Amino acid sequence: MADETFPTGAELVAELNDLLALDHDAVQAYSLAIGRISSAEYRETLAGFRADHQRHIERLAQLIRDRGGVPLQLPHIPTGVFKAAVQALGTLGDDRATLLAFKTNEGQVRDKYRRHADRPHDTAVSVVLRGAAADEERHYAWVEEVVEHLGAGPGTLVGTAQQAAQAVHGRTADAIESAGRRVAETVEQLRPGGAE
Repeated sequence: MADETFPTGAELVAELNDLLALDHDAVQAYSLAIGRISSAEYRETLAGFRADHQRHIERLAQLIRDRGGVPLQLPHIPTGVFKAAVQALGTLGDDRATLLAFKTNEGQVRDKYRRHADRPHDTAVSVVLRGAAADEERHYAWVEEVVEHLGAGPGTLVGTAQQAAQAVHGRTADAIESAGRRVAETVEQLRPGGAE
């Protein structure tokens, strides 16, 4: 069995702060979607999912503090603004348009949590990341089922366009956020008393 090394110090704090910002992005997008959805059932489900993201924020912030880091309680800049804009554009339409925009944002969150949960981490970090990744799988499965029910599933013109937008959105956001994480790692290394 290969010896697995876990990220520690500034590298780990930067990774966790990146995920923390991702959850702040999600809370913003959820708030926009909840404010626009007409279906009480969908609003209630989205509010429950937003509470999951708020729980992720609390757990990630605690992990960061436990490792000597400073939790950055901000969305990603500039991708957080872009994600909010994607969601805001979706709110100009009906429930289906709002949920399609939500699905685009949620796809990136699901994929990013999945990648980080699959990396080797110490037990405490692994538990939090795997739990959050499971939440994101559940969120995405729900919205996928709902948009299919609303006539925008795989094989439809709208569903195909949404999938293409999601792929581009995810790759772009991941690339920008990765560069930001490297900057955050450098800042954490230079911070007096920063994570070692």
